Amino acid sequence: MDLTVTRQQFDAVRTATHLPDVLKNVLDKATSAANGHVLHLTYEEATALSELASWNVHTDDDGNVTPASKAWDELVRAIMTHPEF
Repeated sequence: MDLTVTRQQFDAVRTATHLPDVLKNVLDKATSAANGHVLHLTYEEATALSELASWNVHTDDDGNVTPASKAWDELVRAIMTHPEF
């Protein structure tokens, strides 16, 4: 699947703690797009990215996604709603 991510999302993944080599390779092969980057993902890579993003979504006491993890939350939603996932 081809998934377009914003620069903010791309940078968040690039600087994630414990970034698996499989996702580092995906980022290295990403192509530039007008509004960010296009990641070319297999189903397994998309699943790994979704899991990494999910681990980085944090909520406040009211259950709302914190501003600092908004990019991660949007990335999870983009993967889960992608027609090829």
